[in-house]
Amino acid sequence: MSASEIARLIRDLDNRAISEIERALSEGEDPVELLQQGVIRGLEMVGEKFESQDYFLPELMLGGNLTETCVALLNPHLPRDERAAAGVVVIGAVQGDLHDLGYRIVAKQLELAGFKVHQLGVDVPPMTFIDKAQELDADIIGLSAFLITTIPKCNSVIDYLRDMGLRDRFQVIIGGGQTSQEAADEMGADGWAPNAIEAVGLCRNLMERRRAAASA
Repeated sequence: MSASEIARLIRDLDNRAISEIERALSEGEDPVELLQQGVIRGLEMVGEKFESQDYFLPELMLGGNLTETCVALLNPHLPRDERAAAGVVVIGAVQGDLHDLGYRIVAKQLELAGFKVHQLGVDVPPMTFIDKAQELDADIIGLSAFLITTIPKCNSVIDYLRDMGLRDRFQVIIGGGQTSQEAADEMGADGWAPNAIEAVGLCRNLMERRRAAASA
């Protein structure tokens, strides 16, 4: 029951989650399960408490710091998925958004799936996404918008790409607490994912379509 206990401890912002992970690893428990059913599930519960206003920004930040520590402990023990030739992803929280919990978990899941991921941090201006994507010859730009007031900054990235004649060069996906498939469709994004697991599937599908189009 280590994974569920870790999830509960993270939900409760209890630093004993760290020692529980260390104990579980020492006893040979599956690090992927500890990540997905423990750390990620705990972070989701922190997010649920934030949405229900049981937690506020200080608690959200504490949950984020605790989660990052837990992920750092697990990271050396996590396998890399070599099944698919993955791609390069540039990801961050859009300008005006200071929430990094969700996109960091997405980034970790993408890395486990074989993608090369570059995290840009929070409050990232539109042109920073574009400049970094060009510099790295990225395949996908991931935009995180936790607040409804920052969703227009996702539109700005796509509008800038169109104005620069680069829209077809990069796949653009969005995610975050107030985003939706409808919002993605309205702004002309290439996809939306409600969580980290589905974000991996979305990115794989986008890469498959891109390779199929290139070989046609």
